Amino acid sequence: MKLYTSRIGLLALVGGIVFLLTTTAALAMNEELIGAVVKTDQGNALSTDSGEYLILGNRLDGLEGNTVAVTGNVENGSESSTIRVKSLKVVADKDTVDPAAPSAGLKTR
Repeated sequence: MKLYTSRIGLLALVGGIVFLLTTTAALAMNEELIGAVVKTDQGNALSTDSGEYLILGNRLDGLEGNTVAVTGNVENGSESSTIRVKSLKVVADKDTVDPAAPSAGLKTR
C-alpha cells in the first residue's frame, strides 16, 4: 500500500511540474507590440520599429493606418514574423498620425 501511495504522489508531483512549465511557457510567449496596421499581399500586418508582423487570429479590416497596441503570441520565422492576436487597443486613429514620422504611425502631432 505504501508503494502505491508513493507512486501516486510521484505522479502528482510530475504532473504539477509539467503543468507549471506549460503555463509558464505559454505566458512567456505573450508580447505587446505597438505599431501601425498596414495592408499587405498576405493580409493585415503590424508595422513596428522592430519590423513587420503578419496578424493572425484576428481580422483588422478597417483599422489600416491606425496605431494599435496588440498583445499576443509572437513567432519570428526565417521569412516572416507573425503575431496571433489575443487583445487589441487602438492607440491613435489614422487621422492623428503624422505622415512625416519616420516610423510608420508611431508618432503623433
